[in-house]
Amino acid sequence: MNTIKPIRFLWRFSRNLLCLTPIGRRLLFPTDALAARFGRGDADYAWSVFSHLLAQLDAAGFKAADRILEIGPGRNLGTALLWWSLISSRNENKPIEIVCWDVFKNAKPETGGFWAKLAQALLAKPPETLPGEDVSRMQQRLRDVAEGRALPAIAYRVEPLAELETAMTRAGHAFDLIYSQAAIEHIWHIDAFWNAMGRLTAPNGWHSHRIDLADHGRRETNYIEMLEWSRFGYWLTMRFIPGATNRWRACHHLEKIAALGMQILLKQRSQRDHLPTRLCQLSAEFRRLGEAELRTTSLDMVAIRDLL
Repeated sequence: MNTIKPIRFLWRFSRNLLCLTPIGRRLLFPTDALAARFGRGDADYAWSVFSHLLAQLDAAGFKAADRILEIGPGRNLGTALLWWSLISSRNENKPIEIVCWDVFKNAKPETGGFWAKLAQALLAKPPETLPGEDVSRMQQRLRDVAEGRALPAIAYRVEPLAELETAMTRAGHAFDLIYSQAAIEHIWHIDAFWNAMGRLTAPNGWHSHRIDLADHGRRETNYIEMLEWSRFGYWLTMRFIPGATNRWRACHHLEKIAALGMQILLKQRSQRDHLPTRLCQLSAEFRRLGEAELRTTSLDMVAIRDLL
């Protein structure tokens, strides 16, 4: 790997430099291609993400939420619609609001019939893992949307983090549930992000996140190759790439969540059997983490704000 490292550096540096300009970004990452990098938008994927998150939350004791924030949905607004259909079906008289926040516009819910068509697609792909009673109630709410009798209270916001926090704070909005699926690894100012999420979490508010620690396009080795560069070297090669993957490891996320006063109820790691490179090839700040931490490629986590 060392023999090609200078070549990789020059290639990444050139690409990063080109992305300094809007023209360069559009050339390397056309809008359609960029949207495709940020996840699927089909019904199967929406059900899969929803079922996974619900199972994790149910295992930790989660019951309900009135206000929900989804981080980085990409093209997948189906999961938000499924959350809306589940919680609203359990108590139709209690309003539920969902905010889907992204920094790149990957969906167009403002187009006519968007939610109805999405509900129809979800109805055509019922899951096999949810309790039958829940599925039946959800399907009725989805039919209401599909047939125009209901419009889900789901806001799709595309803006920088600071603007999102300012808008939510002014509106007095704190969230009972904040969740994400393979999105947080794309946030460059990750410490500032977690601080903002801490401020936007309601008392007794929940978090459920699946954090991928790799660049989705090159999973086999990229999760560890990213750690070879010094901080400055990584900045030179990745800072201006749209959707660049940050280098926080699982332990960093867990430590930050705990520092924000949240109790971690569930943590599950996916790990490689062995490292695809030697520890000595990594930047010194990562070598000290140890091999077990460095073999971790993703983290599932559920936490609740600790009021004690």
